[in-house]
Amino acid sequence: MVILLLILILWCRHSTAAADWYATHLYPGISRILGGLAAPFGFSLTEIVIALLALTFIVRFIRIFKDPERRGKRIWRAVRVLLWAYVWFYAAWGINYYRSDIYARTGSVPMPYEEAEFHEFLEELAEQLNANWCPESELAAVDQKAFEKSLKDWYAALPEEDGLCHPRKWQHPKRPVFNRLYSAVGVLGFIGPCFDEMHINSEITPLERPFVHAHEYSHVLGVSGEAEANFWAFEATRASDIQAVRYSGWYMLLHYVWNNVHSLLGDEQFAEWRATLRPEILEDIVRTQNYWQERRSAGLARAQKRFYDFFLRSNRIADGTKNYSQVLRLVLTLSDLHGHEHGEEG
Repeated sequence: MVILLLILILWCRHSTAAADWYATHLYPGISRILGGLAAPFGFSLTEIVIALLALTFIVRFIRIFKDPERRGKRIWRAVRVLLWAYVWFYAAWGINYYRSDIYARTGSVPMPYEEAEFHEFLEELAEQLNANWCPESELAAVDQKAFEKSLKDWYAALPEEDGLCHPRKWQHPKRPVFNRLYSAVGVLGFIGPCFDEMHINSEITPLERPFVHAHEYSHVLGVSGEAEANFWAFEATRASDIQAVRYSGWYMLLHYVWNNVHSLLGDEQFAEWRATLRPEILEDIVRTQNYWQERRSAGLARAQKRFYDFFLRSNRIADGTKNYSQVLRLVLTLSDLHGHEHGEEG
């Protein structure tokens, strides 16, 4: 069984067509089975499985040195644990890294940089941020169950060619078991590939939560790229009837494109544009940065970023962790902000 799954993984790794077939034919069923098994549990099965696999590997590795006469067998057993972990990760979700990107799936071509369109986008960004800003009390008062239902309805309405799975009623975000560790390295949420579980940091601010929820849910539905997940999260939240959710979407888009905008405009023009944002938004930026800085461990955060950057690059995300900020090009190309056809229907 392991050998057959390994062959499937290697085939998909070298064939986009095979990976697309997996994403649209196999993954929906796998996700339904694994996610359904994990749904009754309020905690993360993925984290427990990974911890047990790691512990098993460590124990077997130690035994290699304690029993020289059976070293060959011990080494094979340790390798077998790693092989199972590798196969489980990729067969359960990881093959989605090798599928066609959103441009290919939607028949789109990345829009080249056009100054006029870019400045039009900046005007829209500032206008929507200013119009949708709301105090923290309103953000904290968002009905999470109602938001989740509307989010699933929005994803369910996307056209088939977008290549996302159909949402399931029993798919809900889980609180991570090792939550303090994720806060220390700056992780707001993640997908648990062993059982297709989405996790949201329990210390997340109300301002970030709707966007992160929509982002992580897109991963459960088969999205692998971080820029694409950000795009779907932005489109879903800005389409909401709830002002606080819309503000979360526009605010998090600003978070991811801030450096891009700064580098494209230069210091002087960027300062002029930033001055068009209402002061409360700039205060939210500072407040959020300080909030996570208090929980962050600089050393662990650097190590995690380097590891995740290497991991993404090794899985065909060429720009690594910088992929998060590539959402700007996706928005300019695929969003209907300026009359593009793709828009909120996909």
